[in-house]
Amino acid sequence: MNIVVVSARLPYPLDKGDRLTVYHFLRYFSQRHRVSLACFLEPEQEARWVEQVAPFCRRVELVPLRRWRACGSALAGVAGRIPLQLRYYADPAMRAAVERLVREEEPDLLYAQLVRMGPYIEPYRDRVRVAAFNLSMTLNHRRLAQHASGWLGRAFHSLEYRKLKAFEGPFARQFDGVLLISRHDLEAVAQGRPLDNAFVVPHGVDCAHFAPNGTADKRPGELVLTGNMNYAPNVDAAMWFCGEVLPRIRAKVPRATLSIVGADPAPKVRALAREPGIEVTGRVPDLRPYMGRAEVALAPIRIGAGLQNKVLEGMSMGLPMVITPVANEGIRAVHGENVVVADGPEAFADETVALLGDPERRRRLGLAAREFIVRHWSWETHFAEQERIFLGLVEAKRRSVTRARGSDEVHGAQRAEH
Repeated sequence: MNIVVVSARLPYPLDKGDRLTVYHFLRYFSQRHRVSLACFLEPEQEARWVEQVAPFCRRVELVPLRRWRACGSALAGVAGRIPLQLRYYADPAMRAAVERLVREEEPDLLYAQLVRMGPYIEPYRDRVRVAAFNLSMTLNHRRLAQHASGWLGRAFHSLEYRKLKAFEGPFARQFDGVLLISRHDLEAVAQGRPLDNAFVVPHGVDCAHFAPNGTADKRPGELVLTGNMNYAPNVDAAMWFCGEVLPRIRAKVPRATLSIVGADPAPKVRALAREPGIEVTGRVPDLRPYMGRAEVALAPIRIGAGLQNKVLEGMSMGLPMVITPVANEGIRAVHGENVVVADGPEAFADETVALLGDPERRRRLGLAAREFIVRHWSWETHFAEQERIFLGLVEAKRRSVTRARGSDEVHGAQRAEH
């Protein structure tokens, strides 16, 4: 196949879920197919980072993201029906880049990462168009509105939720295929109506990279929370855990410490480091040393949709994890068997305290977590399924085009006879 990928971000560094997904997509599909990439380059990203993905791509088209223009476009659309995130990423320069790739590369399949990039591939109906929604933004913004701390945040997410609720399902039905990473997200997009072009295809984790380190020295009472710490659901998780859960843990395990590890911590997350026993690292070159020294890993996610990469990474490293039901929605780990699922501050604290006090249970849970990930959650497993789906869609499109041409030829011959 010849594939053109359209992404909202250059897929490097690997510090956000969508970057991880696109990076591994390019790496996998480039082994047997021709792949080209069109993506925005955010102001904080460096153009030289394209070297990290160029080996996987026939061509890379970088479009600088002009934030002043993007914000103006979003503000101008407050009263309209289009979700603000689509208006934010609407740029004539990206349309021109995609048009150029379609014209010059003649792809069999166009792949858009997330709903916000769908408009760039939707018009090319003579090609297979796959929109990787991955998560339901309707569900995501509904939860963000419920948990936003200030009135402005609640107003913004409520507005975006209403727009997406009316837009997401009908828009999904415009494509040849829509990818979602959990049944929960599929139901949120479909809203009770059939979505026959949808496929539930989860993401994965690099099991070889995120592997247990048997020589790592554990720090007694050490807890770790990872993720992009400027992303609203992760910010909420860190603030909720430190405010509602950690004091309960320390009442029973005074030595308990917490490392919050991830890029670009929001100011209020950075401020948590003022508290004794809380470390906020910011961006680190490698998550694994911080994860490897912890006795228990955490995912106290209350907001969001889709799949939590941090859970896959922690389980892949053989860490015993305490996670919320929201964090487990797309993963379907088994409580008590390969993960601990707890809801509410008291239950989350009690389960964490129990693990800190039981080394043998931590060992068993970590081994089961690693086995679960290796068996079900490698990137190769899920991309192989996507590849099968894509090949089927391309073959169906070719048959459809052949039938249409044959029909046109028949009608043309009949007109000539008359």
